Amino acid sequence: MATLDLRTLGVSMSRRLGFALSAALLATVVVTTPAHAAATDLGGLEGGTWHSAQAINDAGVAVGRSRASGKPERGVKYDGAPTEVAGPAGLNTRLTSINNNGVMAGSAFEPWVSSTATRFYPDGTYQLLDSYPGYAFASGQAIDDSGTVYGTVFDGNSSQLPVKWDGTGALTLLPMPDGMTSAVLTGASNGYAVGYVYALGRESTAVRWNPDGTFTRLAGLADRATSYARAVNRHGEVVGEAFTANNQAVSGVRWDVDGKIVTMYGHGNTHPRGINDHGVAVGFTTVTTSDNIPMRWDTSGNGTDLGRPNGARKAEAVSINNNGVIVGYTGEGTAPLTAVKWS
Repeated sequence: MATLDLRTLGVSMSRRLGFALSAALLATVVVTTPAHAAATDLGGLEGGTWHSAQAINDAGVAVGRSRASGKPERGVKYDGAPTEVAGPAGLNTRLTSINNNGVMAGSAFEPWVSSTATRFYPDGTYQLLDSYPGYAFASGQAIDDSGTVYGTVFDGNSSQLPVKWDGTGALTLLPMPDGMTSAVLTGASNGYAVGYVYALGRESTAVRWNPDGTFTRLAGLADRATSYARAVNRHGEVVGEAFTANNQAVSGVRWDVDGKIVTMYGHGNTHPRGINDHGVAVGFTTVTTSDNIPMRWDTSGNGTDLGRPNGARKAEAVSINNNGVIVGYTGEGTAPLTAVKWS
């Protein structure tokens, strides 16, 4: 099910940082250029033409998506040979996350009709998770090592709420800042969850939900400027994107446990998507609309180009485990996607 996003960015914002910082962020990104990491095509399910890896655990088991034109989407697990992870008969299956016990999170859905957050177990069984009353759609986006699934519920109209399901399937609404009406949840680890909140006429704001039930608004690069949190590690460190004043430029950033920006990645157009417990981040740099470079950033923010397999012009790294193994995907335009691992 496509995510409905109602955030509005065209509002007056502070020019506090000035044009100097904006220009710097828009400058060409400079990265280190050692020998590229070894890239492996992970393959995919028979009959699928589009494959992408979405997450990897510390045992090196990855999960992702398999599609073909006009065919249902299927969940795929990469543990040696790719295998299908199925949900209820007749429904599409989407996998988004896997924990260190091999339990997976995702959704069982019929496009534009229904979606149910689902917990998938290594033995092939699954648990359908209840939605919030009045909200017909629910999606599981992340899972931590306790087995808690985090995601969103959607009423089919304009409201998305952040939620979590514990090991029994009990649902809890996560709090939001005053004035914010919707949220997109993107990642979780060790009781932390992250994403962004928004409302009509309000900028999207990066948020971390904490194990004690509170939330932390993450600092921005300017007052009333847009920011997105994308991933969190077990220490509460977060990566995502922050915009300069008037949303003129964007840069990948890392927030510490106090919610302060402590690292900036490159000089603009950088997009972190994952972080491990050592503080190493992965994502991509956008060169043009049809040209992405998969990236790894160390704890100081120094970037390494991971390399694009088979000469592909677009590649994105999306998840890194604590052993430094990275997964993501490559592809160009409308061409089929390829699931990839960098070691």
